[in-house]
Amino acid sequence: MEHDEISRRFDLTADGKAGGYLTYEVCDGSLDIQHTVVCPEMRGRGLGEILVTAAAEYARSKGLVVSASCGYARKILVKMEK
Repeated sequence: MEHDEISRRFDLTADGKAGGYLTYEVCDGSLDIQHTVVCPEMRGRGLGEILVTAAAEYARSKGLVVSASCGYARKILVKMEK
């Protein structure tokens, strides 16, 4: 997992290959997850959830509220709250 704060992006590799990425924006004390993308050949391995979890943990470590414009990320965040 690599996090580029300047680009506001998390990148994940799996088996030495690009697995997926997540992009976000920070505004007014909130981190909004905008896109979560997993490469088609890597789907079904939980990589999207790993990306969303990493972004949520980062946001909380910075004292930011987590939100999601991305529908997939929104589902994962709801699941995490339970």
